[in-house]
Amino acid sequence: MPRATALKTKRAFKTNGDSTGATVTVIAAPNTLEDEIRIRAYLLYEQEGRQGGRDEEYWLRAESEILEQYGLRSRE
Repeated sequence: MPRATALKTKRAFKTNGDSTGATVTVIAAPNTLEDEIRIRAYLLYEQEGRQGGRDEEYWLRAESEILEQYGLRSRE
């Protein structure tokens, strides 16, 4: 998903140093509304199994959710 370039994947480790083998997505705090939408779109992409070709759908869903969250768009 091209719009999610600011996100990174890291290996997760237990506190005793043993590797769990899991990966986590590390996300920096968004600086702009567009950053917040980009991050949400990426999370939708991840949640739905990284299905390619649906980037516009994820972006529009994320945009709608974020704008509604800030009261900038009402529920339709």
